[in-house]
Amino acid sequence: MPTRTELALVFALVACASARAADVVAPPHPLDDPAAVKAAYAARIGHPVHVLTFSFGEHYATATVQNDAAPDEFDRFEMIPGQPMKDGQPQKSGSIDCRKKIAFADVDLAVAARVLGEARAIAAANGYSKPENVELGADVFCNDFGWRARLTSEANSDAFLEIVWTPNGASPKARQMKNDDWAKVDMKTLAAGGAKAPAAPPKNEPAPTPADGRTRDFTRGIEADLARVEAKIGAPLAFKHISVGKDQLSVDVFPPASKKRVASWIVGSDGEIKLWREDDTIPFDCNKPFAAADVPIAQLPAMIAGAPALIPPMAQGWVKSVHIYRSGLCGSPHVFIEVEDDRGYGNVEYDARGKLLKAEVQ
Repeated sequence: MPTRTELALVFALVACASARAADVVAPPHPLDDPAAVKAAYAARIGHPVHVLTFSFGEHYATATVQNDAAPDEFDRFEMIPGQPMKDGQPQKSGSIDCRKKIAFADVDLAVAARVLGEARAIAAANGYSKPENVELGADVFCNDFGWRARLTSEANSDAFLEIVWTPNGASPKARQMKNDDWAKVDMKTLAAGGAKAPAAPPKNEPAPTPADGRTRDFTRGIEADLARVEAKIGAPLAFKHISVGKDQLSVDVFPPASKKRVASWIVGSDGEIKLWREDDTIPFDCNKPFAAADVPIAQLPAMIAGAPALIPPMAQGWVKSVHIYRSGLCGSPHVFIEVEDDRGYGNVEYDARGKLLKAEVQ
């Protein structure tokens, strides 16, 4: 049993940590005083870092940073205007896909406030929704590091406009989604309102199959609901991808009338079946369908339940995601199970016959 002295020390440390967490209060109006926002982040972080991403807006801001003294340590800090800033949340090193970065000292939030204003003016001129923030970081291919505004349209979920500035707010460039592809747009055209958000095309989608009143856990079996999707489509399911979650089952299938299109169907935990979207296939992707009989569907619940134990260091972990798709260069379909715990991620892989191929820490 701890002594009174030891207990007093523990309580003192807790009180000190609580006081420190309440020391740094975010400014109430970030767009009016971006320098105060940066000062608050500097005080809360408390040591030299590089910034991988920084999302800045009037209602919320977040930053993912890398510790200069310990490059394998990453933390996420958030700010709510007028509220005390909390300590950073450690981020798993394996979850950081892109490590392009900028020194915290070189981040200029006055630039962020200015380009956010520019993005909002462009959105208003062209019929897009008002963006809540701009984000400093790289694109999905780990290129084009800078401040980025992504504009969307409430009237058309397929309408997108992206504007990117360099970290110092110079050399803006923009692109707009047109006919399922990106097209460059001149900034003067945007300023003049010459790149209106396209109207949503008329929808000709099948009505959703309503919920049936039974709550599902798809990790315990999907055979019955795959049969329901097949009945909905009216043809055998030609799969490209199956994704299994506890509360949702989604399947990407080639429609019966065309192997150049892929339709994504979602089954909710209440049994509702709906078409989420339909797109053209990607030319250099694997577009060879597989059938339910080609994969160990019946064994899937046992595979999912037993996955964490197959990686001894992660035996107390949990299943994060389950996917079934063709392996490698359009090979046979495999089952991929991602395991997660408080320290990191792991992968479990089975072949088309249900044979275990891999179980390892990522």
